[in-house]
Amino acid sequence: MDKKDKRKQINFRIGPIAQDRLNKVAELFDMKPQQYIKALLYKDLGVFNEPPDRRKRRRRQGPHTEEWELHQSFED
Repeated sequence: MDKKDKRKQINFRIGPIAQDRLNKVAELFDMKPQQYIKALLYKDLGVFNEPPDRRKRRRRQGPHTEEWELHQSFED
């Protein structure tokens, strides 16, 4: 599949039970729910030559204690 081919967007609704389970399972794989569903769809369709947009999630970390203390000392 050429990267310049047009892509299609698919929308569908799921119920609250499915949404809850989807969120839990996607978190197990460190993915967003949309990424997990797309990966499942590609797997079921046998599409393995196209990447499922698997991007690493960055978790926000608070300031380190030393940096926080240093920042506080400049404000005083």
